[in-house]
Amino acid sequence: MKEWKKNNIKRALKGLIFALQLSISFALFAQDSKQLGVMFYNVENLFDTKDDHNKLDDEFTPHGHRHWNYAKYFQKLKNISRVILESGGWTPPVIIGLCEVENKKVLEDLVWKTGLNHLNYHIIHHESPDLRGIDVAMLYQKNHFTPLESIPISVDLGKEVRPTRDILYVYGLLEDTIPLHILVAHFPSRYGGIQSTKPFRHKAAEILNDTISELLKLEPDANIIAMGDFNDQPEDESMQVLIKNNHIVNVSSPANSIHHSAGTLKHQYEWNTFDQFLISKNLSDSTHTFFVRPPMKILDFSFLMQKDKANMGTKPFRTYIGYQYNNGFSDHFPIWLDLVIQQQASVYR
Repeated sequence: MKEWKKNNIKRALKGLIFALQLSISFALFAQDSKQLGVMFYNVENLFDTKDDHNKLDDEFTPHGHRHWNYAKYFQKLKNISRVILESGGWTPPVIIGLCEVENKKVLEDLVWKTGLNHLNYHIIHHESPDLRGIDVAMLYQKNHFTPLESIPISVDLGKEVRPTRDILYVYGLLEDTIPLHILVAHFPSRYGGIQSTKPFRHKAAEILNDTISELLKLEPDANIIAMGDFNDQPEDESMQVLIKNNHIVNVSSPANSIHHSAGTLKHQYEWNTFDQFLISKNLSDSTHTFFVRPPMKILDFSFLMQKDKANMGTKPFRTYIGYQYNNGFSDHFPIWLDLVIQQQASVYR
């Protein structure tokens, strides 16, 4: 990992050490076990309607090939907000990782101009060097999560390669007491061929793995959740990089789904699970005060699916089919992870 990245991570960890030192003097009395939800969603091209001359976003403008206008944009916002509102039933997710968002403005519109406006969501976003302008981001409920640091981690693929998205690193406190490290990723796509693009995803995985390794080196019991659209299957080479040291667990395979979909997206007749959660090993231990309850859930709600006339069965109900407006949601299903804070009389730090 580059030296500047190490320094940034170490600076973020100072907050962790400070929080732990403070908690020595306090006892946390838990009245009930608490279950909280984390969601990740590739929202597929959430662009505003304005032409940004620094981005290749022309097709998502009123005069572009997709004739993207405010009515379509606002419908897209409403569609995404519906997914978030229905994802956890009566309990919406406290943390949401997103990818394929153009800028902070679309996130502000999502949070404040839809049915999400009463749920106290706040935004973490950094502009990335992706040429189309699609970034990763995070929403969090301020009454449940307090961010102390956020850093965009560059994924440098070399001068001759098209720039890709940063990895978003966020450190904060869950429920005021539980230190939590979150990483949101969107690895380079397979566009141009699986084999020819494999080294790019492998490089992104190495950078993510270096970041996680540095966190665990500084704090062996760090609570870490990595989520994203990795553009590879759990068993693929890039994802094996992340679990090779046995410090990280991929809780994405097998996954549960509501309507038995075999993945989070579909290419022709083949389902894939590119959207995944990975956790630090200590979070898989249900005897701990704070842990993750597997498996990952694929939220393939019926309203997120449509008939697949070409390849049989169903497929995700996306916004466009080619250049034809379809008034759908995304080409990916969202995914969900349950976090549990264990009930006990008192916990002394």
